[in-house]
Amino acid sequence: MKERWRNGREPFHKRMAIYSVPLLFLSFFCLYPLGLMMSYGLKTSQGDYTFENLKVVLTDAIYLKVIWFTFWQSGLSAILTLILALPGAYLLSAYDFPGKRAVMAATTVPFVVPSLVLAVGMIAIFGSGGNLNSLIDRYNSLPLADLDHLDLIGSRTLIVIAHIFFNFPIAIRILHARFVNMDPDLVRAARSFGAGKIRILFQVIIPQLRYSILSSLSLIFTFCFLSFGIVLLIGGLNHTIEVEIRSLFIALTGERFHHAGALVIIESLIVIATTLIYIWSSSKDRSREEVAFFSGPILKRKISPLAGVSISAYVLMVILVVFSPIIVVIIGSLFSGNDISSEFTFIWYERILTMESSAGMSITPLDAIRNSILFGFLAMVLSVPLSYLTAWAMVLRGGVSKRFLDMMLLFPLGASSVALGYGLVKAYSTGPIHLSGTWYIIVLVHAVIAYPIGARAIYSSMMSIPKDLARAARSLGASRFEAFFNIELPLLMPGILVAAVFAFAVSIGELGATMMVSSEEFITMPVFLYRTIEGAGRQLGPMYAYSVILIAITFLSFLSIEIIQKMFVKWGIRE
Repeated sequence: MKERWRNGREPFHKRMAIYSVPLLFLSFFCLYPLGLMMSYGLKTSQGDYTFENLKVVLTDAIYLKVIWFTFWQSGLSAILTLILALPGAYLLSAYDFPGKRAVMAATTVPFVVPSLVLAVGMIAIFGSGGNLNSLIDRYNSLPLADLDHLDLIGSRTLIVIAHIFFNFPIAIRILHARFVNMDPDLVRAARSFGAGKIRILFQVIIPQLRYSILSSLSLIFTFCFLSFGIVLLIGGLNHTIEVEIRSLFIALTGERFHHAGALVIIESLIVIATTLIYIWSSSKDRSREEVAFFSGPILKRKISPLAGVSISAYVLMVILVVFSPIIVVIIGSLFSGNDISSEFTFIWYERILTMESSAGMSITPLDAIRNSILFGFLAMVLSVPLSYLTAWAMVLRGGVSKRFLDMMLLFPLGASSVALGYGLVKAYSTGPIHLSGTWYIIVLVHAVIAYPIGARAIYSSMMSIPKDLARAARSLGASRFEAFFNIELPLLMPGILVAAVFAFAVSIGELGATMMVSSEEFITMPVFLYRTIEGAGRQLGPMYAYSVILIAITFLSFLSIEIIQKMFVKWGIRE
């Protein structure tokens, strides 16, 4: 299959048709809406083009404070995350110990849990009625104990802590891949020349990590820079650029609306720059290459007492960092009070499943659950064929065309989800294509955000197929149809499954764009959860229960990948 595509044996008109589908989709439903929002930043209220809005945004004290805070929290979060992840990546690569696979599996949790749920976990731990203050109350009953209550909700400290929680496993995975594939001969050579551990660390190991460190920093910085749900829920008056864009758009006043467009331009330029840094550093990183597995540069079969203590302490920290917000939310949903000393109950789930509309909403919690599952399934149905065609176009065209399509796929990943959602509403609220207020605008924006990752997953599967398989099947008498469904499609299934589940999970957890495009009738679970928190004064019980339902649906979607892949193995489709 790959050989046929690369040799260009497909007719020219067919190759162009395949290539045009993703380009037209991206152009109509991503580039045009984003460009429309940016154009407001370059226009006056009368429609004249000007740079005045950019000048105001870059000189006004309020906007400068927002831009500076976005940079500050992103940079600090990325650096602290890297500092915490670096020793863990080394320990996981340098030692074999019981539970190592479980620790590595834990690093997938952030990809499963929506960021809004993490924010709920932060409220559960650090809020005024959270677990930390319950613990303080208990210790204050002891003699000489006099601890003040803590309420970090609305503080910059909690935003950084939440971003570290969310991005720590990502840094672990990137750095661990580099440690595992590091050249051991360089370390042995340095040791043979008498270099000590400190000198080896700074002169041998860290230089080999430089591109992994840069890619980790740039990726985490980008995620934190675009952070929306976490900052919106626990940030209080601390606005990132993304949250400020949303505030300005919903103000619906001419001047502020144009300032929002200017912020979209600034945010997009910065994100494009950091994304390009990530792509460049990743391409330089040898850990991305296919290399023979070896145990790592400094593998020690026998764990010393000091190493054992270090590993135990770090595993405990990983558990706390990755799982504590989720565990606290799950436990909180099962008890009537703020700790396990209160009564065990399912009342919060009963209330969620039986309550009528609340918090000023016209739908019930069950309606929101139904909407999310339906929209997730439809986004998956729309996203997977687009991902397949995009991957096929990348293989068919290759060279400059492939790199151009790669660049096009960056726009949905690095775009402001708020601006994308509102741009779709503005672009297609009148005329022959009317999307505003409909359910399919939600499906559309979810597919736009999700399908670039799916395209890359399917592209990797396509490139891994041995070039002679399809040709051998054809030579044995199989038709083109039979060769595809019996040979090629089973080999593409891992990538297709990743694309499908990722689209569903993105749809289930997406908040920013959904808030801008959804009408009252089509509210999804994240929007319902956010409105419930804001409208109910952070009543913890129902908030916990609804978060657990959101976690369960998202987790089951990812678990389905493992189940289906095992079924393929059982049926003999994949070895």
